[in-house]
Amino acid sequence: MSMAGPIWVSDETPAQATLRFWGRRLLTLAAAAAGGQAAFSLGIPLPWVLGSMVGTALVMLLGVGARQPLQGRRAAQITIGTALGLTFTQDVIREVAVLGHWMLAGAVFSIGLTMLFSRVIQRLAGIDGPTAIYSVAVGASAEMALQAQKAGADGAQVAAAHAVRIILVVSLASVVAHFSGEMAGAYISAATTAISWQLALLFVVLAPLCGWLADLVRMPNAWLLGPVLMAGAFAATGTNARMYPATLVAAQVLIGWSLGQHMTRAFFLKSPRMLASAAVVTLGMLAICVLLAWGLSRAGVISLLTAFLAVAPGGTAEMAIIAKTFGIGAPIVTAFHFFRVISTVLTIGWVGRIVVQTGWVSPQRPP
Repeated sequence: MSMAGPIWVSDETPAQATLRFWGRRLLTLAAAAAGGQAAFSLGIPLPWVLGSMVGTALVMLLGVGARQPLQGRRAAQITIGTALGLTFTQDVIREVAVLGHWMLAGAVFSIGLTMLFSRVIQRLAGIDGPTAIYSVAVGASAEMALQAQKAGADGAQVAAAHAVRIILVVSLASVVAHFSGEMAGAYISAATTAISWQLALLFVVLAPLCGWLADLVRMPNAWLLGPVLMAGAFAATGTNARMYPATLVAAQVLIGWSLGQHMTRAFFLKSPRMLASAAVVTLGMLAICVLLAWGLSRAGVISLLTAFLAVAPGGTAEMAIIAKTFGIGAPIVTAFHFFRVISTVLTIGWVGRIVVQTGWVSPQRPP
């Protein structure tokens, strides 16, 4: 006699399933846009990112939201990358070049942070060495999660730690930028003419192509940095224009969606110790970054807030959009993070072996 339980068969047709799938995506996008609009109306810092993040989080916690399609995140990165690239005029490139050695120093500093806090998060979260190392590596989060799996780390916990880091840094950095009152001077004036429709159509083709080519050669943050290089080439050769404001708003809403989609009930219940540990470590990193930024500003290298955003352990796109929104040296912030991400991606395997061989972290979970 068979003891198998009843088999439940859904009455939902493929067409109904597809409709429900796209309906949830549209609902999530609407919630993100509504959250951004509400935050904008209330005067909240970086409203179209933070408000959209909260709006998305609400529908995700209610269980009716949907994760963002990969194309959505890429579209946001392409748009932001193009807008940032247009700020790299000849004068700005010369300014960035003067700071080249400081950017290399910032990359070394980020690697040092990774080494320092790998031990801290291992003790706090009770995780194995590879997972600890990749969880605090201040590099492209997607690339770190992929490399973590290849190194035998827990990819899910690494991804969760990076989600906590980026959400916290973006939220705190936005508030700091808003209330600091510092304005380093926008690199593209609001009076600058928006790009022509002919150039916009050209960018619609070239920007995704450059992102794809950068991804093809495995450049970290390819869909952001490829368009940065493309638009930067135009700006450096005399193009003086800015991205349409409405396009940037749309990109920020998509960034908010990508951040808020992590805030599900399962996310908070799966490994609360890891999430709490990642939050503590992120705050520790930020404290050290504040001290470094203060030192750079006191030395007259760059202004305090530009320095903070340049060395803060947030995502490149997120830190750059904060800098651009508040007129705080977006090209400099982008260049600092470019060096940081490249250096981390290229050296993280070596760094991981060093911290394990020296006994700084244990390859196994601590007792």
